[in-house]
Amino acid sequence: MYLTFTSTDQVLTDLRAAGAPDSHWLICAADSHGDQLPALIEACRNSGIRICGGLFPGLIHGAKTFDSGLIAIALPPQSQVLIAELGENGASWRSPPPVLGANEQFSSTILVDCLAPNISALLEDIYDRYGNQIFHVGAGTGYHDLRPGPTIFTEQGLLPNAGLLILTPHRATVRVRHGWQRLRGPFVASRTKGNVIQELNWAPAGSVYRKQVIDHDPALHDRPIFPDLNSRFPLCISKEGGEDVMRDPVRLTDADEIVVLSDVAENSVMYLAHGSRDTLIAAARQAMEDCGAPDDVESCFLSDCYSRALMLGEDFPLELSAAGAVLARFTDVVPEGVLALGEIAANGRQGLEFFNKTFVVALRHR
Repeated sequence: MYLTFTSTDQVLTDLRAAGAPDSHWLICAADSHGDQLPALIEACRNSGIRICGGLFPGLIHGAKTFDSGLIAIALPPQSQVLIAELGENGASWRSPPPVLGANEQFSSTILVDCLAPNISALLEDIYDRYGNQIFHVGAGTGYHDLRPGPTIFTEQGLLPNAGLLILTPHRATVRVRHGWQRLRGPFVASRTKGNVIQELNWAPAGSVYRKQVIDHDPALHDRPIFPDLNSRFPLCISKEGGEDVMRDPVRLTDADEIVVLSDVAENSVMYLAHGSRDTLIAAARQAMEDCGAPDDVESCFLSDCYSRALMLGEDFPLELSAAGAVLARFTDVVPEGVLALGEIAANGRQGLEFFNKTFVVALRHR
């Protein structure tokens, strides 16, 4: 459900009215409330209200987006929330994730601080534990201007460089589409380090990327990488047997390297990509159509890239409306979710991936 955020008392009142006394809430809060969040966390802790969640550039409810307020999702009984700390040497769990029985039906929501190191290590660890046993959906948390600061929390406080794994005893349907198309390339990511592309085709990656964009659109000559160039011209990694995996440049380093939101393996084959309003909207519609028409949908969570919203501008509601119209054919559930800084998904057909520029839908089943 979408809630306004006028005061901590108002949020507490709304949460108490909406759930049982022992409810555990997943809270997706707009980043405009970053300064208010510590007070809300303290008030929830003092009131015995359990929460976990993150800050996001925007929220989705139906076909509307909001840059204030919060999305509150009641977690079902038997849900488990696991905290991971992300550092330069990898990911470590405060408590290890549980081993699931072969007949247990669980799905997960994963939140990660988009600026934390070793996000790929965390996702690989989760996938190594569960493989295709459960489906995953999730999102990168952070501020719209990518300023640093903790953006993951529980009722115990804000967590720097953290990730959350939220296991819920529900089956899920997860689908992924993006609608971007190769424009130029291929380019070999000849030197990389985590989420930093140091060289493309054995030349400084920043200059190669900027030249390719400006050759196609000279009007972007003096524009910044984020949010102008990247919103219209992302990079993508070639993927056999499926859609290319998008990578979102966010800045250049002093060494003319490209910092992207997700890791890029060395020697990956990459392309400059481009999309139109129509291709992005069609991709969102197709993702929802790919879900089929199940008759037991309990909720619909969307993880939709913030930079898709920047690219589409005033037309962004058309993407949400297109997906929502398909959903309405088989359920009256209202879709809700976040504008994410990186989208997380695995649906039994692929490994657990941290996408960029992508539309992810997850249907939870009763």
